[in-house]
Amino acid sequence: MTSTTRRLILTLGILFVTLLMVVLLLATRPEAKTEMKSPTITRVEVTQVLREDIQPRVMLTGILRPRQLASLRFEVSGELMQRGVEPGQIVNSGDLLLRLDDADYQDALVESESQLTETRAAIQQDQALLKLAQDNRDLAEREYQRLEKLGKGSLASVSTREGSRQQLNSLESELARLAFSVQSNRARLARQEAALSRARRNLERTRLLAPFEGRVNKVLAEVGDYLQGNSLAIELIDTASLELRLEVTGDVAGALTLGQQIEVDVEGQKVPGELVAMQFDPDPQTHTHPVSIRISGEGLLPGQLGRVGLPLRIREDALVVPASALLREEGGQYLFLVRDGRLLRQPVIAGIREGDRQIVRQGVEAGDLVVDRDVEVLSDGLEVKIENSEKSR
Repeated sequence: MTSTTRRLILTLGILFVTLLMVVLLLATRPEAKTEMKSPTITRVEVTQVLREDIQPRVMLTGILRPRQLASLRFEVSGELMQRGVEPGQIVNSGDLLLRLDDADYQDALVESESQLTETRAAIQQDQALLKLAQDNRDLAEREYQRLEKLGKGSLASVSTREGSRQQLNSLESELARLAFSVQSNRARLARQEAALSRARRNLERTRLLAPFEGRVNKVLAEVGDYLQGNSLAIELIDTASLELRLEVTGDVAGALTLGQQIEVDVEGQKVPGELVAMQFDPDPQTHTHPVSIRISGEGLLPGQLGRVGLPLRIREDALVVPASALLREEGGQYLFLVRDGRLLRQPVIAGIREGDRQIVRQGVEAGDLVVDRDVEVLSDGLEVKIENSEKSR
């Protein structure tokens, strides 16, 4: 027997033994037992839909800002000579903040004063000469009238009369000139008085004074800088009071009144506030009403966040469910009602939420049983068992 024949016989033997073992295993396997499992019933907690009078509140957050902010600018140009304050410093009303070089403005004031003095002296002189010219004119007129009465027969009287007329005309011309000079000087005096007032104001404008008691926020110039008129130089804020400025809808604005007391939460600190401003005509772009709530600035800083709960109008006899009962899915709003031991996925129209309570405007009735939590894992038609039977009564 060749080696090839032996290998073939060995291979066939191994296959036969393997096949025999498989047959024996299949013949001795245990029979499968069929078990019937009872369906699982989901346990749920429910509550009744109630009718209540409820006053919802809308929570809004804003940034605290200074009650008053002044951006101070020089109205004249010049070199900054004195910087009397630094950012963060508290100043009183009227304190000097910054000062420009005022030499040119001092000179302009002196020049205006001297021109005014000169014009006043000229007016006084012209008034004295005008009075004298008036007296001389009156004398000349009386003399001319006297000569007119003496008669017109002699050549001497005619010559004298003509001379008297010429003198009267000359005096009347001088009188008119002096009257015009007085009138012109008075007009010039008015212009120079205005120039003097302007020079005084310009001299005062070389100094920036604090318009109110507050804190320096920014100083935008250094000593030696040349500042142009109307360039921003310093920023002053009033931190004694702060304001929380918000944008509210018409629903909220309709429930607010000026002077209303509103509590503001500033990083956990409760601060009493007062509604001091409200724009009644809404913004045409956002359709909202800007409002301002003023609070004390003691212990607070501008830039902190303030949170308020603003009341809306009272909803009387509203349908209310727990906020956790409402399912929002695929753009819709639903409640799961329990009907005959099964769930009914009921579409509803939700209203405003107040804390952990949700107003339902349409879709359910008072007394309906609704699942009050874990609604995300439920489905329509699911068989359920009520776990908290005291809520279902």
